Amino acid sequence: MQRVLTEVPKLRRGCRLLVASRPEPLLLIPEGALRLQGPGRRILELCDGERSLGDVIQQLQTEYPSAESSQISQEVITFLQALQEKGAIEFL
Repeated sequence: MQRVLTEVPKLRRGCRLLVASRPEPLLLIPEGALRLQGPGRRILELCDGERSLGDVIQQLQTEYPSAESSQISQEVITFLQALQEKGAIEFL
C-alpha cells in the first residue's frame, strides 16, 4: 500500500516499546515480542500519534545527515508497513 506523508503513525493499543535493562529494545505486541535493531527504536519513539510520517522521516534525516534521504524515507516506510501488517502500528 502506498503511504501518504500526512498519515500519522502510532503504536496500536496493547503494543509498547520496552527498552529498560535490555541489550536490544523490544516491541511488545499481543502475539509476542519483536526485537528492534538499528534505528527501529528511534523510528518507533517518533511514532507518537502526533507526528506525521513526513515529520518522522524529516527528523530522522536531521539525526542521520550522512545517510541518503531517499534511503531513509524508503526504509522508514517499509519498516512501518511491516509493523502494520503485524498489527503493531496504525496510521491515522
